[in-house]
Amino acid sequence: MKIKVDVDIDSVVKLTAAVLRQIPYAANNAITRTAKEAVTAGRKELQRGLTIRKQFILNRIRILQYSKVGNLTAIIGVDMRVQGAPLLLGFLEEGGTKEPQAGAGIAIPLTGEAARPAFTKSVPAGYRYKKLQFVGNKGKKQTFIVPNVGVFRRIAPGKGDTATVEIYSFKPSAPLPAHIHLRDAMVAVIGERFAAIFSEEFTKEVLHKAQSL
Repeated sequence: MKIKVDVDIDSVVKLTAAVLRQIPYAANNAITRTAKEAVTAGRKELQRGLTIRKQFILNRIRILQYSKVGNLTAIIGVDMRVQGAPLLLGFLEEGGTKEPQAGAGIAIPLTGEAARPAFTKSVPAGYRYKKLQFVGNKGKKQTFIVPNVGVFRRIAPGKGDTATVEIYSFKPSAPLPAHIHLRDAMVAVIGERFAAIFSEEFTKEVLHKAQSL
């Protein structure tokens, strides 16, 4: 007894080729989704380890380069393109020392005083060091510099400890111990999530292509 079976190889080959062509699209979508989840994890790690005073700090953790079908590469990390003083997130990841950008020391605002009313608050605009516009040792808002000590503000007439209060302390440098683990948090997401996300995206692409065929 002979059984004859006809198989349409051409159709199978076309279907297989169509499915394989969807791999770059599925990979592109999966890389983008994974990158977004990694950025979210990085921002959560930042909030866990630091007191965030300004939203723009969180926004510096972002996708620096998006994946494309023709270039399946995404880059995530810290966007260092900011005006003014450089970001210190790299130091807080690795640990290090903040050195003076200009002059011989660093002016550190003291918590509970005019330059930093509370630890969670940013320095008020009017009390930023440059805004005090020192001429010699005298500045705005009744402030003055005591060389090698700090910036003081007069709060009452007369002399003595009750007449002035220190609002900035001068330090030659400031140690920055490691507080955060951005890299580990984001890499962990990639390892844990990419395979599952790619499977979802590839399935969606295949089903969509199958419907069109």
